[in-house]
Amino acid sequence: MKILAVDTSTALSSIALVDSGTAISMASHNDARGHVEAIGSLFTQLSLDSHYLPELIACGIGPGPFTGLRVGIAFAQGLSAAWSVPVTGVCSLDAAANLIIRETLVAPGSEFIAATDARRKEYYWARFDGRGNRLSGPRVESIQTVTSLAADLSIPLISGVLPHAIDIAARAERGDRHEVSPMYLREADAQPSAPVSL
Repeated sequence: MKILAVDTSTALSSIALVDSGTAISMASHNDARGHVEAIGSLFTQLSLDSHYLPELIACGIGPGPFTGLRVGIAFAQGLSAAWSVPVTGVCSLDAAANLIIRETLVAPGSEFIAATDARRKEYYWARFDGRGNRLSGPRVESIQTVTSLAADLSIPLISGVLPHAIDIAARAERGDRHEVSPMYLREADAQPSAPVSL
């Protein structure tokens, strides 16, 4: 299956065209505040052919920061509408787990916790079995809490891994698909101001 995947759930913006598990073309840019500027440029770097359109578009839906998630999701939905190709969401921690297993960052078959930076000295995290099936989460909790949990369970905590679009595509191909809606685990930092009486 040909899948075009996008992820902007972390500081890494990435996009990839994958065919039956093989990356045909991909591009990425690491800048926590540069998702809007990066995603269009990354798209132009892909080797796309008008006769080689994807059969599915997959996008990371988080958990992640509000602005970053909206950029990737809106971009994927725009491509879906332009190309009349279905779009699906993928939990970005599932993609991180795929990367962890693909890069053999844990012993084969071992349970582990995948965590990404949620700022405020917190992690977005989820627990996985050795095949990458999610056992619990996603959640957002303090780094100390997640570290203690991993120690109590005697399983590795893998943090600092940035999910990539090729792993979004891999999870979509294996059927780990969700509604295309941002997975927010807490309120936005910016809130509307209270009305002011004049």
